[in-house]
Amino acid sequence: MKKSILLLSVLALIIFNGCGGIKGLMIYDTDPTLKSITQVRALPMMSSVGFEWEKIKDRRIHGINIYRKVPSNQEDQEFKRIGSIGNRYATHFVDTHVKPNTKYLYTFTTFALGKESKRSTVLRVTTRPTFAAVSFVKAYKEAPGVVKLLWRPHPSQRVNAYIIERSVNDGTWKYMSQVEGQLMAEYIDTFVRSGNTYAYRIIAKSYDNIRSKASQATQISL
Repeated sequence: MKKSILLLSVLALIIFNGCGGIKGLMIYDTDPTLKSITQVRALPMMSSVGFEWEKIKDRRIHGINIYRKVPSNQEDQEFKRIGSIGNRYATHFVDTHVKPNTKYLYTFTTFALGKESKRSTVLRVTTRPTFAAVSFVKAYKEAPGVVKLLWRPHPSQRVNAYIIERSVNDGTWKYMSQVEGQLMAEYIDTFVRSGNTYAYRIIAKSYDNIRSKASQATQISL
């Protein structure tokens, strides 16, 4: 009876947390005899970092743990496990939870039967900068109560949309709209009134939701 209750509890935990949750609960003791990964190669992109290492030959090892943290002045900040590969033959891992132009620290361990090796040498990685800003944007008074915004399409083929932000009378920037398509290059604002000054800026957005820097602002008084 006790075994049945224990089994049901474990199954409920799996359903509630998912596979990643179970991995996150695993706590490892250190086994200094387990060989760690060395000579890890990193390929940073804007929104991901790829890693590659040599095949593990030690048959005792069951897999690899990947740890990451963001450099900071907080001495007590610890590495957090962001991935666990349950196959010693694997030689690649991709971290897709990173931001452009950001520094990260990584370290790797191998594991077997609830124990893991000492952590590898810390690998410092900086992701690539985000897209350049839209190079030209201009607001025109098209008619009373109508402002037309034109810009130069972004040259990157990864861009598939543009976010329009507006500021009224030097106020805070607020989201106005999003237009789809790399070659789309205009927006018409009919929510304007005479006596106000409007500023606009454009942010290009990629298929994988990476945003460029904001363009220079264009301003028009009505």
